[in-house]
Amino acid sequence: MAAGTTTGYAAGEQTNTSPVDYAQEITYNTPPAGTYQRLRITGESVAAQDSTTALDEINDLPETAETILTARSTSGSINGMLSYGTYDDFFAGILGADWGTTFFASQSSGATLNPRPDGATCNIKLFTADSITGQYVSRSFVSVTGFSNPANNGIFLLDVCGYNPDTAPNSIVIRIFNPNCVNETATGRVTVKSLDLINANTDKTYTLRKKLAGQWQVFSGLMVNQIQIQLQKGQTPTVQIDFIGSDMSITSVDISSAVNAVTTSPLMDVVSGFLGCSIFGAKPAGCIQSATITLARDGAAQDTGMGHVGACGVQFGAFKASMDIEYFFKDYTEFLAWQAGQTGVVWVGIQGSDGYGYQFAILNGQIFNPKNPTSGKNSTIVTTISVTGNPLPGGGTFGMTRLTPSS
Repeated sequence: MAAGTTTGYAAGEQTNTSPVDYAQEITYNTPPAGTYQRLRITGESVAAQDSTTALDEINDLPETAETILTARSTSGSINGMLSYGTYDDFFAGILGADWGTTFFASQSSGATLNPRPDGATCNIKLFTADSITGQYVSRSFVSVTGFSNPANNGIFLLDVCGYNPDTAPNSIVIRIFNPNCVNETATGRVTVKSLDLINANTDKTYTLRKKLAGQWQVFSGLMVNQIQIQLQKGQTPTVQIDFIGSDMSITSVDISSAVNAVTTSPLMDVVSGFLGCSIFGAKPAGCIQSATITLARDGAAQDTGMGHVGACGVQFGAFKASMDIEYFFKDYTEFLAWQAGQTGVVWVGIQGSDGYGYQFAILNGQIFNPKNPTSGKNSTIVTTISVTGNPLPGGGTFGMTRLTPSS
């Protein structure tokens, strides 16, 4: 009986055996040595674009003049399905910030939440907290998870914290702004933590490599120009990451010292993994149909000059964030908020079956263009709203936090 494999069957290079990896650049447009990270993708379209010109030279032959290269750039997209940790570097790239938490407090059970008489704030009491790290910052944003009532979880503006060493070494009272909170004593773990990532002014560029036919296509000087995260009923959550860059080269030299394997975290889902959506502290009355988060760099561009085939510099533009949310129409809550010009936190959360996930938050959002068209006979009316992120005083438009089973 014959055994082994057949060779020479492929008409060309195969996508399944053409890995794509990346590394953050230390110096702009300079592919770094060191460790690269292999990407988990469903497709990519990054390519070089040549700008050319052919002047209409006067001659006695009916043909165009020689074509001259005037500039080169690169652009394209990486597409993938949302999984924990896979695209964190690019989230940091579009937000211009580094991941990190400055405040974390957690209690395994028995944490309490009590509305205060002012009707705008509530106290979270961790009288036997088993974890307190970092220093809180007043008027910053925190993620609260673990309460059974959805109104008590989410992303809120922190007012003050109070330590009480006379009661217990790990006693702490955390006051947050949440007018919709209700009394509760938690039976499971409650965690209060700073947002892990808020847009800032740390500029980042990347080198992307695609291995084909024993050589590498190397795309350098790439900045993240836009990220779109799509959560939709009946679909796997997806991510599209758009790049603009300087140049592409082909080389047989592997400059990496190692390449990390793709992440193995489970894909997130919109059924058991959907953690809800909150608009100004309350979830819409009707079921959420979709949420699209768009993070972009307005005015981003490459600077070119003579003596350079690719760009010699990059403009990162201005960060902007928006969400488009669809839900079944049941009341006018969001329309009235639009009519009043209300602003506040708008967030959506998602996780995988392992309990790892994200909360995405516009920190000072405002509703524009609410719609609830009557689409046809025997249909449930769907509302669509667009939420635009406005900067807070002193800066800050969009934030993310990473969720873990322990939180």
